[in-house]
Amino acid sequence: MKHRLEINWMELDAAFQTGSWEMQSYLDLETGDVVAVTDEASRYLEEPPDRALPDWMQEMIEVARQVEEGYGTRYISIPQADSHEDYRDMERFISTVRNDHLRDRLWQAIEGRGAFRYFKDVLAEYPAERERWFAFKDHCIYQRISWWLESEDIEPTNPIEPPEEPEPEPEEESSRDALIEDLTLLLIYLCSWEEKLAPDLIVHRAWKGYLFEVLDALEEQGYISQTRRAKSVTLTKEGILGHRNLNVTRFE
Repeated sequence: MKHRLEINWMELDAAFQTGSWEMQSYLDLETGDVVAVTDEASRYLEEPPDRALPDWMQEMIEVARQVEEGYGTRYISIPQADSHEDYRDMERFISTVRNDHLRDRLWQAIEGRGAFRYFKDVLAEYPAERERWFAFKDHCIYQRISWWLESEDIEPTNPIEPPEEPEPEPEEESSRDALIEDLTLLLIYLCSWEEKLAPDLIVHRAWKGYLFEVLDALEEQGYISQTRRAKSVTLTKEGILGHRNLNVTRFE
């Protein structure tokens, strides 16, 4: 049966982006609201407690009872956030990144454990692409909500405009900036010298003969450390390793 329903888009969007083993969200087919039922309330519904409960818990148990009685007719389950879908969103986004250097770093970031955290850490260094990721993610969530509503034969009476899928940064500019940063990192390493600060501590230093904005970008990426007064920069461990991973064919 086709349901024409006024959707609470904000609540539905939040339900699609959050997931917990301790709570399940449902869509009310009469009001369009999202109803959350905790596992604790469901347990108390099955096994009434032998002690008095606060008013707020009794209200939650009553909501759980209403959902149980109306499940499948008035209430339907909202899909919980799927980490596999979130991972595929990151893969799809990375494939749209035109900055070769950033794209390579993002692919490396999502390998193995901690993929979501490392992915966000890398994007934090690129504010424009970070904002584009947020817009891209909103577009993906909207698509999943729309497909789910259609599969449940629900027609919103208050449709909203879908978020626009953001355009990637211009390839020429982003690639040029990445190439300049890679070349600068390579030159810094090749022109560096070793300084022994302690018996077991040797650092690589190089003179600051490069564009300040490029040095700042390399510092943000963790490849060098610098101070404004010093005339030299220090290569970090990541910077020494990073120069070895450069794709030299890009410089030809």
